Amino acid sequence: MDVVLLVGTRDCFIAKKVIRYIKPNLCADTIYVITDIRNKRFFPDKFQKAYNIVIIDENTLVPGLSYQTVASFMKKRSGWGNYGWYLQQFLKMGFALSPYSKEQYLIWDADTFPLKPLHFYEKGKFIITPKTEYHTPYFKTTHAILGLDKMADYSFIAEHMIIDSNIMKQLIDAIMQSKVPGATWYEKIINAIDVKDGHEQAKFAFSEFETYGTFCLQYYPGIFETRSLNTFREAGKLYGRGVTRKQLISLSKQYDTASFEVRYSPSFPRNIKHWCGTVSLWLIQQLRRKYPSIRF
Repeated sequence: MDVVLLVGTRDCFIAKKVIRYIKPNLCADTIYVITDIRNKRFFPDKFQKAYNIVIIDENTLVPGLSYQTVASFMKKRSGWGNYGWYLQQFLKMGFALSPYSKEQYLIWDADTFPLKPLHFYEKGKFIITPKTEYHTPYFKTTHAILGLDKMADYSFIAEHMIIDSNIMKQLIDAIMQSKVPGATWYEKIINAIDVKDGHEQAKFAFSEFETYGTFCLQYYPGIFETRSLNTFREAGKLYGRGVTRKQLISLSKQYDTASFEVRYSPSFPRNIKHWCGTVSLWLIQQLRRKYPSIRF
């Protein structure tokens, strides 16, 4: 199946490493990298061809949806920030509306290595990995746009999610039918967020995975099977983003996946390679903000 990665500038180096593991372990057909088009230079043509990668500009995937439009809508509602975090969720949903989308696609976190072969469809059912996270604002927003409350005794927020494109389109259509004001489905989601809870709550008040999972349980209750995986979300504390192939082989003896979030770093001396990459990407981000007309 096709695999979709949302890649921010700070994740470009680790995403390139992850892609080398996605191709064999997830039996990936096409790997779609949705990112700021300026990040294309991190993925040379030879690399794209070797792993069947398609680079998509995050500001053109969904007509009208961009970082600027998300920021504009949020500023009208008190401007609580976190625009990029919301944008990447909308893009994961909006991929189903694009000409790239087939019957299903697998959303995969750009900082997570699949360490063993994994499958996500069996005997006519999608396979998901239940988690334990619970965040009330997610479900307040889902209720506002769909009239649905939390239905599962687990969380759908994992490092991946298998999506049925037709169901996602139905979900987006259902959001459009909601009475929440807004000319587009993503504007309606933004307008559904309860800003009375305060800016810190509003920064994290929507989950595309929880919303999609809840919608499926309501209208397609038999579509999922759950499966537990041995996941190591804080692998960055052990090796950082300078993780080597040998270290990943070692992790694969115990774990199915390992995540290297930018906020986690190992102790000295393993943190040297981690911070070199992190600082390099941070500098690129700062230069882009200061000199937007120059392509860094």
